[in-house]
Amino acid sequence: MVQNLLRLLSRYLALVVSVVLVNFFLPRMLPGDPLDFSAGDGTEAAVPLTASARANLENYYHLDDPTLTQLRTYLSELLRGDLGFSISRSAPVRDLILDRLPWTLSLLLVSLVLSAIIGTTFGVVAGWRPGRRSDRFLTSASGMLAAIPEFLIAIGLLLGGAVGLAWFPLFGGESVFVESGAGLSGVMHRGLDIAWHLTLPAATLVIAGVSAFVLVTRDAIASLQHEPWLVAARAKGLDERRVATRHALRKIAPLLITFFGLRLGSVLGGALVVERVFSIPGLGLLGFQAIGARDYPVLQALFLVSGLGVLGVAFLVELSYLRFDPTRRTRQ
Repeated sequence: MVQNLLRLLSRYLALVVSVVLVNFFLPRMLPGDPLDFSAGDGTEAAVPLTASARANLENYYHLDDPTLTQLRTYLSELLRGDLGFSISRSAPVRDLILDRLPWTLSLLLVSLVLSAIIGTTFGVVAGWRPGRRSDRFLTSASGMLAAIPEFLIAIGLLLGGAVGLAWFPLFGGESVFVESGAGLSGVMHRGLDIAWHLTLPAATLVIAGVSAFVLVTRDAIASLQHEPWLVAARAKGLDERRVATRHALRKIAPLLITFFGLRLGSVLGGALVVERVFSIPGLGLLGFQAIGARDYPVLQALFLVSGLGVLGVAFLVELSYLRFDPTRRTRQ
């Protein structure tokens, strides 16, 4: 157990170092000058810099130093928690990310958990009796749903729920110029307002992600139907619901946990599109704006945060294997 944990820690430590190095070298391998940026969305002409202004910026961002010197500076600043200074926004990148991170985390976690619960439930229903009408319907519907990209789902919900029915707001993370008040009632009022604004974005990510959980769970459950331990559980007189929840789901738990962790990376990509469509002030919208403004420090920090976040989830997934997979606990 301890030996497996140490191997796991050493492997992920090497991955973290690799992510940091790739995050440093990749922007410097891209064509173009990071100081030839525009202040708009990337469609305007580049803003010219005077020679003295360019020299000052090159000195501040250490662009005139050798690459190894830049790497040492980057690592020392990273160890201090300094992610740099935004070129287009004139603000510390750390403050920008900390200000936007709660929006993205709340949207991603809620949508991912809901899609996992709904998709797993329908997957068990479909795979418990493979070949029946419910199985064919859920499998076909999930396959068609998986082929629809996030931005089409987002636009459809926006046109239906916000424009057509006017049940939800068109854009934004919360209502502007509205006083929430003080105390507990004010906090609850603001929380309900944010939930109202995030309903359509979260529904978009749930609809886009639920089909994958349905198909994975369905195939995993269907493959267990003739397992001896499942036949024995039924022979003991256990009802089908208890057999499914206490035996079958526990058997495929490592697979579902792994898939949950893998889905995080794809949901991060979908969040960029969804936050852009609904103008949610999260990391996805910040990254979209940084791409348009060629704000390399912000992009570099976003890549680092997202990469380390995915590695962190993968590490927790592998730790859970030590709980659900007995062979990993005893493997030497």
